[in-house]
Amino acid sequence: MVAHLTIFIKKLDSLSNEDFHTYWSTSHPKIWLNVKIVQEKVLKYSQVLSPKQLHLRELFHVDHDTSAALKAHGLPIVEYDGGVDIWAATTEDLMSIFQDEEYNRVVVPDEESFLKRSEAVMMIGHDEDKWVDGKVFEV
Repeated sequence: MVAHLTIFIKKLDSLSNEDFHTYWSTSHPKIWLNVKIVQEKVLKYSQVLSPKQLHLRELFHVDHDTSAALKAHGLPIVEYDGGVDIWAATTEDLMSIFQDEEYNRVVVPDEESFLKRSEAVMMIGHDEDKWVDGKVFEV
């Protein structure tokens, strides 16, 4: 069963939303995807495009205007600036990435240049499809 990791992140206070999303969208993936263990272990890496800001190629999980409107209606909203989904064959494969010397030497300093690593939160598990291609998915 494929392992799925979601990481919610917050931008550094010193960056504008646009600068954060531009860097995260264009520069960071070049560094992350160039690490050998990532190339070997990751099956899929995804950042979500906001339909409202496709023209900026702003990648994120947070639409601040819609989030504020939902919050005004009493709905709980996640207080993060973005999120990323990573899939690998096993949870061990995912965890090995974060223990890798090259990852820690190359990717971690890059992440520290645009996001608050100490405030990132992770959720790990396995996808359980319930609706696929317009039909109820049954095992």
